[in-house]
Amino acid sequence: MSKMSAPQSTPLDPSVPSDIVLLLRADAEQSWLNREVIPVLRQIETLDPMPSDQVGAALAYLESSWNEATLRARQTDAASDLNGGGREGTRLGGHAERYHTAVRALRGIVAERVGIYVDPAASPEPACARIA
Repeated sequence: MSKMSAPQSTPLDPSVPSDIVLLLRADAEQSWLNREVIPVLRQIETLDPMPSDQVGAALAYLESSWNEATLRARQTDAASDLNGGGREGTRLGGHAERYHTAVRALRGIVAERVGIYVDPAASPEPACARIA
């Protein structure tokens, strides 16, 4: 009877879980911006006349969804800090960092546009921290 050898497993790279967390957080932030913030912002920015009773509601919703976006941004940035700067050496880490960079760029663009309509003083954190 021959003894079957157990499959060898490769050790898990400790940066992989934090890379996955960063990818998930960045994706959640990007999805929120695209699904909740940008459509309302576009509606407010369009030249199509919006009934006056809807303008206030749209601005309130924009402020609320932007506050949620800033919370998601803090969570994404915290996920980026989980493993310091040592992720670039892993294949997944490089993808995670590039995705995070792209989401931060989108965040900055949206922050400039939202800032016209949302009072930065009403936000739970300073405007410069939101864009970071």
